[in-house]
Amino acid sequence: MKENKLIDGSSGVSSIGPSNKVKSALRKAIKKINKSSCESCGLLKKLFESKYGLPPENILFANSLKELIYLIPEALKPIRVLIVGPALDMYEDASRSAGAEVSYINTLEKHGFAFDIPRIHEALNNIDLVFFANPNRIAGKMISWEKIREVITLTQSGGPHFVIDESLIEFTGCDDYHSDMMQTSNLTILRTTAFFYGMPGLELAYAVSSPEIIHLYEKKKHWDINLLSVEAARTAYKDSTYRKASKKYMLFEMKTIIRLLNKIEWITVYDTDINIVLIKIDKNPDDVAWQLRRAGIDIRACSKIEGLDRSFFTIAVMKHENNLKLISTLNSINQNSQF
Repeated sequence: MKENKLIDGSSGVSSIGPSNKVKSALRKAIKKINKSSCESCGLLKKLFESKYGLPPENILFANSLKELIYLIPEALKPIRVLIVGPALDMYEDASRSAGAEVSYINTLEKHGFAFDIPRIHEALNNIDLVFFANPNRIAGKMISWEKIREVITLTQSGGPHFVIDESLIEFTGCDDYHSDMMQTSNLTILRTTAFFYGMPGLELAYAVSSPEIIHLYEKKKHWDINLLSVEAARTAYKDSTYRKASKKYMLFEMKTIIRLLNKIEWITVYDTDINIVLIKIDKNPDDVAWQLRRAGIDIRACSKIEGLDRSFFTIAVMKHENNLKLISTLNSINQNSQF
């Protein structure tokens, strides 16, 4: 199977794609591409203020989440960074590019990869910056805001700055902001339109923090915002019909995937709160991955992720027919004695 023909079975990008309203808004926005995006950014900030109670001075837009993740260590200049894993390697790459030392504290398999607040708190000594994804982008688990507030409040005076990557938060159904935390000087929240809204090719990402921290980021940023991505985001955030339909679809498909995976005796399935599920296989992982690729599906191997090994993979909700194809292929592997 050629690489460009493979179905991406682990990205986490919404399989139903952007809404029709977004597509319509983009066709109209084409007429404005000879203008600056400043006016549209201002309108989007007003939407955030009315919808989430976020003042404009608490927000910084970017063209991608990656831009923000690299910007933050560059702006805050941490000496020591802690990454709560399992985690994607971009947090480490961004931290090391800014000259910081990096350490990890990983959630444990015996706890189902759920966050362990006491362990995180114990690891914060001499740490300047903490990266963690909530929900976790590998294990799919989420931590409540009450527990996040507990850690941040306890360490606020002279403690590290917390960067919470909420890229997949909309899939949990709990995507409100906690405005009481937005004035603290040691918290930055990151979000993007790439995943839930199905727009990785026209992504708009943003950081939410205190005005003082946003000002630091503004001084270091080196980009202008794409007008089309702003118009797409502004439409997407107002489209409640799409949000409800997407959540319903993702929940149904994920329940189906987990139910069917649990019937395959050589696969261990870990609980998830989002559209991505972490699995562990008790067969030759290279052979299983090869069989899936031959069937046209590529899932993420976790062999290079800190705290995991080659027996772990992540699977994301795809289109319904592709989800069934995945399960069918795994079942056929189950019946093939050579594996």
